[in-house]
Amino acid sequence: MKIVKGPYLQWPTTHSAIVMWETDRPATGAVTWYRTERVHSGLSGQPRTAETSSRVAAGAPECRVHRVEIDGLEPSRVYHYEVAAEAGSERVGSERHLLRAAPAPGTPFTFAVTSETGGYGDDEVNRSLFAQLAAHRPDILLVVGDAVAKGSQYDDWERWFFGPGREFLHSTPFYLCPGNHEEAHLTATGGPYGPPGSWLREFTSYPDPGTYYGFEYGDAHFTALDSTAMVEYADGRPRATTELEDGSAQLEFLSRDLDRAGVAWRLAFYHYPPYVSGDYEVPQMRRLAPLLEAGGVDVVLNSHTIVYERSHPLRGDALDENGGIVYVVAGGAGAKPDWFHRHRAWHTAHAQAVPHFLLVTVTPQRLDLRAIDVQGRLFDRLELRR
Repeated sequence: MKIVKGPYLQWPTTHSAIVMWETDRPATGAVTWYRTERVHSGLSGQPRTAETSSRVAAGAPECRVHRVEIDGLEPSRVYHYEVAAEAGSERVGSERHLLRAAPAPGTPFTFAVTSETGGYGDDEVNRSLFAQLAAHRPDILLVVGDAVAKGSQYDDWERWFFGPGREFLHSTPFYLCPGNHEEAHLTATGGPYGPPGSWLREFTSYPDPGTYYGFEYGDAHFTALDSTAMVEYADGRPRATTELEDGSAQLEFLSRDLDRAGVAWRLAFYHYPPYVSGDYEVPQMRRLAPLLEAGGVDVVLNSHTIVYERSHPLRGDALDENGGIVYVVAGGAGAKPDWFHRHRAWHTAHAQAVPHFLLVTVTPQRLDLRAIDVQGRLFDRLELRR
């Protein structure tokens, strides 16, 4: 028996986190975690575990994909954790890895954004991307779709995402919204077993329905949407579905999710871009703009077009430099310069086709967004202040 994915982290809060991993056969699983202390001695002053603080959380009965929630954490505190699985006389365990509880409001944090590890599909680029992400040490990662090339295929998840990101994902929770490559609405095929739905739902742990959700982290609220359910392609052209009509499940969810007080920053992320001066713009997604504007969203993160593009602040489908939403296409792990149109659109503030990621620092009064290529070079920056 062996661990074939993970362990990796999901859904951190100020007091809990979910640890996931996959074994190559059904087994029972458990997580042991420890408070972490730092000693200023030795060669590097690396953190060590406080052995007497160990606690254990057990998982469900025998399964292959394990989900274990650990509770009783303290905001921003760093812990070590390790996982173990047993099946009969066989036992397998992981090394110890770090996890950090979510910060309380008022505490600065940094998150990263990427996409297209499978949509572009380049092993070397993916390795460079995750190496740079690890070097910049964000607290959490947003993946704006197309993490894999074909989401219904089991092997794709290891090749394009969990494999190149293994070390990084041990200690960095990720939030994934569906791209068209995730095939979120198809039944999974292939692999050693067949779950009753998409592999996206099998390998992540988000609130039902699992493809759209909202969460708070520090002084920011994030809203993830499933744009692939809102727009479908017919003869290569995007067409709005009933999920973009008033009263749909997602629009009702979006209104509820943005109806909250006391949050300094609001961000939304979904795959199909309403604004990009290149191929694969999906103007039907502008239907969401009035809801996002009414809900006080500051930044929208998209992908699908495999480029980087940042818009001017927009409101009412027009420039509004005093209160508009900034739309950022973070095409991430790839570059398609030939997808750009000959001239920038009126809404485009900056655009470049280069493999990249975003690094965003959030405080109660400031949001600092930096676009960085896979060689670690800064090529765009946006600062918003309260």
